[in-house]
Amino acid sequence: MLNLIRQHADSWMVKSILWFIIIAFLGTIFYSWGMGGVPGSRGGVVATVEGIEIPYGEYDKTFNNLINYYRDQFKSQFSEDLIQRLDLKTQALDALIHRKLMLLESDNLNIKVSDEELVAHIQHFPAFQKDNKFNQTYYDNYIQFNRLTHLDFEEVQREALRIEKLEKMITGNTLVSKTEVLDAFKNEEESVKFDYIAFSEDHFATTQPVNETDLKSYYDKNKIHFEIPDQIKVDYVKVNPKDYEAAITPNEEDIQDYYDSKIAIFQVEKIYQASHILFQLEPAKIDETASDEEKQKASEEAAKKEAEDTLKKIREGADFAKLAEELSDDTSSGSAGGSLGEFPRGTMVPEFEAALEKLQPGKVSEPVKSPFGYHIIRLDKKTDARVKPLSEVKDTVIKSIKETKARQKARRIVKRIYKSTEKGSSFPQAAADQNVEVKTSEFISRQKHTMPDIGAAPEFFNTAFSLPDERVSDPILTSEASFILKVKERKPAYIPELDSVRKEVQEKAQKDANKKLTSDKFKELAGKLERGKNLEKIAKELKMEIRHTPFFSRADSIPGVGDFPNIKNKVFQLEKGQTTSATAFRKHYLIKLQDRKQAKEPTNEQLKTISARLKRQKSNMVFNDWIKNLREKSNILIDQTLL
Repeated sequence: MLNLIRQHADSWMVKSILWFIIIAFLGTIFYSWGMGGVPGSRGGVVATVEGIEIPYGEYDKTFNNLINYYRDQFKSQFSEDLIQRLDLKTQALDALIHRKLMLLESDNLNIKVSDEELVAHIQHFPAFQKDNKFNQTYYDNYIQFNRLTHLDFEEVQREALRIEKLEKMITGNTLVSKTEVLDAFKNEEESVKFDYIAFSEDHFATTQPVNETDLKSYYDKNKIHFEIPDQIKVDYVKVNPKDYEAAITPNEEDIQDYYDSKIAIFQVEKIYQASHILFQLEPAKIDETASDEEKQKASEEAAKKEAEDTLKKIREGADFAKLAEELSDDTSSGSAGGSLGEFPRGTMVPEFEAALEKLQPGKVSEPVKSPFGYHIIRLDKKTDARVKPLSEVKDTVIKSIKETKARQKARRIVKRIYKSTEKGSSFPQAAADQNVEVKTSEFISRQKHTMPDIGAAPEFFNTAFSLPDERVSDPILTSEASFILKVKERKPAYIPELDSVRKEVQEKAQKDANKKLTSDKFKELAGKLERGKNLEKIAKELKMEIRHTPFFSRADSIPGVGDFPNIKNKVFQLEKGQTTSATAFRKHYLIKLQDRKQAKEPTNEQLKTISARLKRQKSNMVFNDWIKNLREKSNILIDQTLL
């Protein structure tokens, strides 16, 4: 998903994905992450929706909780660049605005949630289950541990259910036609492969360097691109929770309370340990004169026969691991004697897991057909689903409690510093009173602010660049550390003289000249290819390698190239041997279609699966259009100065 977001952050598809992530996430901002955000953050109303205010504090909590959500999802891959690309500030505010609109609309439509519906909903929360039944003690512990009241939690859930009912009302009549299903099947099953040459947008370099006259002209036309932006230097305090963990010793009551409140995370799914020998279907090895259907049938019969012969050898005493190593078409597991290691339920295809469920440890299955071919499966070990007892996870619980309490201590420290400055203490003195150090940054800008001591903490930088002079910031609380800061010095934006950025201007001017030359050369080559259909000749002329894709469908990303609709649209219009050209993601492509496979007739199961998926997709689009129209006709005011 991360690569999808990076490459297509501006597309309607990703925006739709993000919207539904955020809507689902909003139902949890008041309890899964605690009250989070920035307690005591600056006041003001960031937006009004039909006269209903969205306080800055509510927006700030949502934004910071979103940051924490994505930080947890992407771990070490999380970066400020990702936040900027996703425009999470806008996403957070949009989600709050849309939530207000949906609640208002549910009022207008008199959508209500009864107490009985609410109780049934809460009783099915995994966190509140014990032996597959609702446990009141777990519920009470959860509420207490997260410092909520039952009423707070239940009202958030009631609102979430009202929104869910509204969504079902809007999307409930979404229909998918048989033609749409068949077209989607064709898009997914029809496949092509092509040969291509690819080169970067500045591949061809000019032989002459940019002269002084052209350099000055380029600089004059592009001065704004060389602007040195506003810069600030900040004094800041960073309080790292890890510095306090060693001094914390949780008591037994804390340990038990934490375990009870987080019981859901200690549930272990059923685990299998299994081995297999795979015999793939290989229609390509069947007589070329046969039809596709005949090839498929013959390859299935051949794979099944191999599987049956191998099973007979195993039943007669042959070594399973040795046969797997010699015969299995799954070479990665075959080299390990067929072992697939341990894996939880839901990992393998349904046919494979259905066979596992029927086996006892040590037993071998009959040949099992799956989309990959025929398997002979041996169940080596099975561990039933269970809840880990406290004795097994006590060290983990203690570690989590220490992290939580250390984080709370760090937050208390920065809050005390903030309160001291409010009462008149200087920033350095307030920090010294809490035995922490004030550090000073180098000059940083919105565009360039690499600070190893801070890391990927957009909350820190967003606060720094919006903070007035002479003011100490509100506490900035992230999952990694707590901060408080003050702007020490500013440098206004300015455009440097040519001489001071001459090297950079020279490089960019040269690169632009190379881009133009490459673009012109690409058009010339594309014309040659179209007239002569000879990709090999062009490759030889350019001294470049022709690359080859495997078969892929419209629904797939192009292997070795990427998920570029403009390239896919062009190649799927070609017949075998025809050529085209395209530009995508700063590269030029010269393409020749090598082969194509037509879609076969779909099975009923395939049609049902595609129909269900298309209905979900259409429902999402219907709902997006509905909320967009509702927003356009609503009275919404946004204070951009607070963002």
